[in-house]
Amino acid sequence: MTLIPQQVFDRLPSAIIVIDDQRRVMHANKSAVSLIGENALNRDLSLSLRHPVILDSADDVLAGATERAGEITIPAPVAQSFTFHVERLHDAPLPDGSFATLVLDDVTSAHKTEEMRASFVANVSHELRSPLTAIIGFIETLRGPASDDVDARQRFLSIMHRESQRMARLIDDLLSLSRVEVNEHVAPQDAVDVTQTLHNVMEALQPQAAIKRIKLNLNADKSTPVALGDADQLHQVFRNLIENAIKYSSDDSAVEVSSKSVARVPGSARPGLSVTVHDQGPGIPKSLIPRLTERFYRIDEARSNTAETGMSSTGLGLAIVKHIVNRHRGHMTAQSEIGIGSTFTVYLPAHPDQNAI
Repeated sequence: MTLIPQQVFDRLPSAIIVIDDQRRVMHANKSAVSLIGENALNRDLSLSLRHPVILDSADDVLAGATERAGEITIPAPVAQSFTFHVERLHDAPLPDGSFATLVLDDVTSAHKTEEMRASFVANVSHELRSPLTAIIGFIETLRGPASDDVDARQRFLSIMHRESQRMARLIDDLLSLSRVEVNEHVAPQDAVDVTQTLHNVMEALQPQAAIKRIKLNLNADKSTPVALGDADQLHQVFRNLIENAIKYSSDDSAVEVSSKSVARVPGSARPGLSVTVHDQGPGIPKSLIPRLTERFYRIDEARSNTAETGMSSTGLGLAIVKHIVNRHRGHMTAQSEIGIGSTFTVYLPAHPDQNAI
């Protein structure tokens, strides 16, 4: 039997693992190593892939069953779904004993796409109904009772323009959230200068802050490392957080933004950095903080429509932030005190090569 070169296995998108009769990992291609780690070789499969269905299937095949197949979900660090197939090896040029192959195919994107399709119709139909109904009502009024009323026409057109902008923002945020969720299980690998990104975001938001006479202050520690991430997505994270801070801060106040290095990202052993955004707004009740990242959740509908700054809320901003931070294998915290303000902190892993930029 002719051996297939290792390079061929490494180019396959499926994770391929060979185990012996003691359930030890004897071989793993590149895709498998990224899933179970480089230290998995010559160790029991259970030490690197702790899923009872997989382990039971492997034991069945090693005990004499021809094959086993199914689907599993691995919950951490980000939930991923796989189809798997375990089969005995026949006539392989290996030492005596039982051997089996385990093949796993990542179907996370397909599952997320289906979930988003199902939730999209329900959520969007509800969120678009109100502004669309208002626009239709004003059109009917302008075509009828107010057709010759100049003052009413200008007032109604202004409202219709505002409602149509709200729908456009909602659609933009939904598309952004969909793109993030589809790729959430794939960690980004680029080097991002967080300090420069914060400068760019705050410069872009300066006109909105000026409307409320809010000062945007940045305190970026020189020790802040280069982040391991996606530059466009991190720009979106910081923009959403700082824009929210402007939106809810009192007039003639300040938004404080800071960054620094941290010994480790919460929930992991990796070194990283933190970015903190503090506003001087009315604060958020502690009981509501866990709900902030829910889709379409708004603490106060009236506060969500700040027309003077052009930043009415779609209820998706913090949901987008949460999913981007999850994709970066980072962590986000929120703290708030009524009458004092709110503080959001994002933790991100540092790039292993601090000279990458």
